[in-house]
Amino acid sequence: MGDRLRSQRLKMGLTQEQLGIETGTNQAVIQKIENGKSLRPRKINEIASILQVDPGWLMFGEAPFLSEESISIAKAYDGLTETGKQKVKDVMGAMME
Repeated sequence: MGDRLRSQRLKMGLTQEQLGIETGTNQAVIQKIENGKSLRPRKINEIASILQVDPGWLMFGEAPFLSEESISIAKAYDGLTETGKQKVKDVMGAMME
């Protein structure tokens, strides 16, 4: 993951500090990820978004296993309140019965 992050960061002309600021973290966190000392970073979605790559590719080096539609739905779900998320779960549960 560190090599992929570093490569994409450099490709986009960003320093570790710039990427840290843009993702709401700091240079030290980006450095730890690039050096392999942080294998499950909390800001992976934000980092991937700024680097314009899929989080799955950034983490695992694989193409996304979800369709674009599924990813879009998952992103919308992430933006819901906890009440909204529970309603979605309830509806999906009822549909699966």
